[in-house]
Amino acid sequence: MDMARYAVCHQQWIAGQEAGLGELLEAAANAAAGRATDAELRAAVERCMRGYEEYATSRRAMAREEDGAAFFAPPWCTAFENAVLWLGGCRPSLTIRLLYSISGEGLEAHIEEFLSGRREGGVSGSVGMGLLGITATQLERINDLHGRTLRDEGILTERLASLQEDIADRPLLPIVRARERAAAAVAALAGHNGSANCVGLPGRLAAAGSPGGIDAEVDAAMESYRAGLAKLLEEADELRMSTARALATEILTPRQAVETLVAAKQLHLSVRDWSRRKEGAVNARLPRASAATSSGATANP
Repeated sequence: MDMARYAVCHQQWIAGQEAGLGELLEAAANAAAGRATDAELRAAVERCMRGYEEYATSRRAMAREEDGAAFFAPPWCTAFENAVLWLGGCRPSLTIRLLYSISGEGLEAHIEEFLSGRREGGVSGSVGMGLLGITATQLERINDLHGRTLRDEGILTERLASLQEDIADRPLLPIVRARERAAAAVAALAGHNGSANCVGLPGRLAAAGSPGGIDAEVDAAMESYRAGLAKLLEEADELRMSTARALATEILTPRQAVETLVAAKQLHLSVRDWSRRKEGAVNARLPRASAATSSGATANP
């Protein structure tokens, strides 16, 4: 597996995120000043969506051709970034939670009233609330999307749990035990015949059950797990994309979509930058491995 190829793909994705954030910030500023039309804002949103889709396509190709497992705990990310990953990326529902957050207290204070129709003076489907001006009609659609997304996340999470549990079940466990029995048989033969007859061990090893053949079976079993992880990654990326696209192009206005995508990119890049600075500071305080080895050698002549 060419890990450098994975790292380059991620670096290109981050560069695209940074460039996309700049474009969206400019579009948001133009919209606030009345210098951007809805068509121009929709075009900016669509370019952002295409960037997501292109990255997902690249990941899918690498996961199928090489190793999907690499995306579940990528070495090119910090430990903190890996700790908050869900199936190789962010949770799809996080974008909706982010929308609720940036909409401000004006929306949060009236969510129940909007959804139940208990808002004083009645509920208007066209009257916006909160920082982004979310309407009651939009809120109902967002809430419905949130519920469906959470359900689909749960299904994928359960499938990942089943895949992980399968490692302790067939076919891997019997293969591993067969290898241990073969190794024990070889050791017994060696002890019984003595070192003088070690030349004949390869043939008896084959008769006892060759670890080489067992290793091939283990490799085949592990490959099936890798394929399962690649499939889960693909479906998780599809859910991430479908949720973001439904929110940005079907429910929100172009200006609301731009503001939401700006917040999503800012959160992603800020978490990345903060965790890298933090990890760098921690690593700087740790003793160097070479120094520790030298010290140990001196203390234990």
